[in-house]
Amino acid sequence: MDSDKLKDFALYNFEKLIVLLIIAAAGFLAWIGYSKEDIRATRDPQRLATSANEVKNEVDNNHNEEVLAERRTSFEEFDIAKEQQKFLTAIPASLYTPQLWEPGKVAANKVRRKDPELSKPEGIQVQGVIASMAYRSKDGLYALADLEAADEVEKVEQKPTRSSRRNSRQNNMADMYGMMGGGMEGYESDMMMSGMGASSSGMAASTSGPVRKLPADENLGTKAAPTKSVANGEDQPPVPGLGYFIAGSAAIPHKKLIDSYQEALSYAAEYNPRTRDLPTYIAYQVERADVTNKTVDQLTDDDWILRDSNEITIRNAAFYWSGFAPEIVPRDYWVTGVTMWIPPILLDPYQRLATHPLIPLKTQRELDQEQLLTESELEAQKLGNVDMSNFQVDLKGGQTRAGGGGYGSGYGSGMEGDMGMGGYGSGMDSDMGGYGSGYGGSGYGGSGGSARGMEGKAAEENPVDYKLLRFYDFAYLRGAQRDKNAPLRDHKYVYRIRFAVNDPNFPEKPELQPKGKSLDPDAYSRVVSLVAKAAQTQERDYKRWSEWSDISEPVSLPKKLDQSFVGPAKPNSRAKYMEIGNRVVVAEGDVPTAEVVASSFDLGLGTFVPTTIEASEGTVLSATVESADVVDPITLEIKKTGEMVIESAATIIDLEGGVQMPIVKDDEEMTTPGMILMVDSDGKLVVRDSVEEQRIYRIKSYAKERGL
Repeated sequence: MDSDKLKDFALYNFEKLIVLLIIAAAGFLAWIGYSKEDIRATRDPQRLATSANEVKNEVDNNHNEEVLAERRTSFEEFDIAKEQQKFLTAIPASLYTPQLWEPGKVAANKVRRKDPELSKPEGIQVQGVIASMAYRSKDGLYALADLEAADEVEKVEQKPTRSSRRNSRQNNMADMYGMMGGGMEGYESDMMMSGMGASSSGMAASTSGPVRKLPADENLGTKAAPTKSVANGEDQPPVPGLGYFIAGSAAIPHKKLIDSYQEALSYAAEYNPRTRDLPTYIAYQVERADVTNKTVDQLTDDDWILRDSNEITIRNAAFYWSGFAPEIVPRDYWVTGVTMWIPPILLDPYQRLATHPLIPLKTQRELDQEQLLTESELEAQKLGNVDMSNFQVDLKGGQTRAGGGGYGSGYGSGMEGDMGMGGYGSGMDSDMGGYGSGYGGSGYGGSGGSARGMEGKAAEENPVDYKLLRFYDFAYLRGAQRDKNAPLRDHKYVYRIRFAVNDPNFPEKPELQPKGKSLDPDAYSRVVSLVAKAAQTQERDYKRWSEWSDISEPVSLPKKLDQSFVGPAKPNSRAKYMEIGNRVVVAEGDVPTAEVVASSFDLGLGTFVPTTIEASEGTVLSATVESADVVDPITLEIKKTGEMVIESAATIIDLEGGVQMPIVKDDEEMTTPGMILMVDSDGKLVVRDSVEEQRIYRIKSYAKERGL
């Protein structure tokens, strides 16, 4: 065949070729679809509903017989003579002196400097996070800012509440009180309440102007603020973007390290807790291992890769983050350069990733004051009430004296001591005096001298138990280069962490180096090798690392870019409580429903797009809406989008609530709160409570603007 015939053949048969390709592609897609695993094998709604009902029935069943069978039926006879005999046994002196004084340690020439033992971090916790974050930009342009302002919301007409008999009785009593002379105060309070109502109405009206705006007190995240470039100092306006990462935290056992330093160094020569011989935290490292296809026991050293350190997070914050979220942990538990900043989370609360169970949210001083107050209350209870009949007042202007004699001026000083004022103040003065003399300039005799006044004492008085460590493993950073080791969706990971301190026997500054003759043999051999290494590399390896922490629980990134917030269950007038035997059950006439705010993250807008769904059993929190009201995370203005698709795999399994409470039958509005059993997008079975999520639900559903 010549070229012309080939061209004609191709021309006349081109459509047939396309049809064949389409048929082949359709067959290929059909083959792929049939080869997929049936989702009902893993997420069968009927099986999940059956499992939930079994759990619910098991909770409702009466287990008294099983508990009563384990209770003790007989007790040993109390022998008072035997108990009194215990008091004749000598009490060990160790109970009164936790840290016994050892005279052999007083001589500094007999004790040498050891390497303090570094306890590993404790309580490592990790969680997957999806949020809107503030990023640096050159021009401050983003898609959400170009949308038009949202329309005003429609006010919801509230049904007039029917007053109960109890309220009527209270109102009648109030009227009687007004007739008996309290009417003027009631009138003034009514005027004040009227004024407050007008003020509140005015504030609500001001938010419904041409541009709706989220009130500042309803912004649960950080307030976006402009930053300046680290390279050239140019302004970098904030823009919203996807925050998709794994956040973690751990606790450094600070008090244990203080005790370890005291034991290893405080009795030795050249003890200097002011500048060298105290825990100085300078770095941390976080490693990650993939356990998607293996167990933790199968991990080897090659499976662990470095994912975060203080240098990595500082670089990310300097080049990509637009500021930081406000700190919520007291300063007592920070470590500069180790307690990393909180990412600039926008609109949503961030307390969960910023805190740790071992770190209090009160300062050490506040905790000490609470302990002193508790002890003083217990002491006052032991003393009992003061019998005032033992005292008489001198009407001539003299001092109050006791009837029994012997008190005199001691009464005043005693009261002052009971109130915790005189003793507390003098104690503080003496403590501050001791602190100043112990840590003063002459107390140490220079940088390398020995602090004789601090010999045997800890470097820090009343230290906190733990210091906070934070770390992050980002799957996405706007403007950053692609990270080949970034965490992946549908993968499971475990983490471990360690920290470093400035080596007290080989510190960063050479002028603080202790003399070799003051070192323990083991510490001396280690320091000699470090000195030789520093002479070759011209760098001091002054970081002394702790052991790796225990491995964390497996964690994954959120599979779906969605979130939801549970609202109240709607009143169900046909539902009521019934007693069946020893169980109280709810007879439901209608299927209970509740409002749920479902939202999914829009990568183009850089924030979550919400919608309100009336959910019941079997509802999947996905929807297609003609438009949605979205809060601009930067300006807090509420914008209107076009048609949006809310994608979520979360499914409601069971729902209860909205039943009128038996104790308030006259009030139709007093109903039981909503409780929802659901499978979230990660396939986890969770219970949601409308009471716990009430505030954030009202914010996300614009309840205040709607008059709810």
